[in-house]
Amino acid sequence: MSFQELGISNKITDKLKQNGITEPTEIQKQSIPKILEGKDILAESETGSGKTLAFSLPVIEQIEGDGVQAMILSPTRELAKQIAAEIDQASNMDTVTIYGGVDYEPQIQGAKKAKIVVGTPGRTLDLLKKNHIDASGLSYFVLDEADRMLDMGFQDELEQIISFLPDQRQNLLFGATIPTGLKKMCDKYSIDPEIIRIKRSEHTRNLEDRYINAKSHNKLSTLYTLLKERDRDLSIVFCRTKNTTRWLADKLRKNGIDAQELNGDMGQHKREDVMERFENGEIKVVVATDVAARGLDIDNITHVFNYDVPDTVDTYTHRIGRAGRQGRKGEAITLLEPDDHQKFRRLKKHKDISRIDTDSLDLKKVKT
Repeated sequence: MSFQELGISNKITDKLKQNGITEPTEIQKQSIPKILEGKDILAESETGSGKTLAFSLPVIEQIEGDGVQAMILSPTRELAKQIAAEIDQASNMDTVTIYGGVDYEPQIQGAKKAKIVVGTPGRTLDLLKKNHIDASGLSYFVLDEADRMLDMGFQDELEQIISFLPDQRQNLLFGATIPTGLKKMCDKYSIDPEIIRIKRSEHTRNLEDRYINAKSHNKLSTLYTLLKERDRDLSIVFCRTKNTTRWLADKLRKNGIDAQELNGDMGQHKREDVMERFENGEIKVVVATDVAARGLDIDNITHVFNYDVPDTVDTYTHRIGRAGRQGRKGEAITLLEPDDHQKFRRLKKHKDISRIDTDSLDLKKVKT
């Protein structure tokens, strides 16, 4: 099935082809026709499955008139910028990206002529309150990574933003999971969406999901050995705390692995620099907290390592969804200390995860 068969015009598909995008993904096949029919959507599909084009293409296709016609919200500034970049791949439509940590004035001026606003909840709400964004003619309201926005505590801001929007609008909610809180928010605002769920196997079937036992005294050595023995492109190592990202990245560098930490204590420009260098392949390993990694949307990530076990199935799903994207081959490995097994058993109930035999690992010594 082609984009044209889904209802997308030649003008848009020709621009997509210029950027190497020719075949729709499963989430695009299922979402685009329903959105073009004017239906509200609540869609579950893993990271890297093509959600941005799934909602942006039909929105671009249907936008008419001047003023802000669509508002797309994301949990991080990095993701907001990536969404805007993908929209630019499909259209020359005026788009403004709204996020904190930078000057207001360019965003205020951009909002005056934009038809699409892509933003983070905090700064977007700020500009709405100050009447710098006129949403009175808005037709489309989109939440990308809606589940993560609720996890990050943005529900208050989202509900305030909704109060500025027209009652008659199309609501498009996308995430890697559909938590109860998201369904409750739909009920509260009388949103009755069609639910779309894309099975993980349809676009991450080449992702090998594994775990390995590692005692605390040789956990660093285990990670180092796993990193050295694999034919990797780009890798993310997930940690629970900011301090661990700094400590672990430093230890990996001392042992000859090109690693850089990514955490919330870093300034915006430093974070953007790390992510740009990672995407360009100048850095091969990023050691990150969950919050800091949410803006990473890079296709060439082949490996995810959980140095610390995540607390929930949803967090685990988001982490491993960074590798093996859109059918590419990938591997996700969780390192388990003895005290981690009880927590990990709760995750295993929902996942098919195989064990790496520690006897097969030629554990390498590391400098500390």
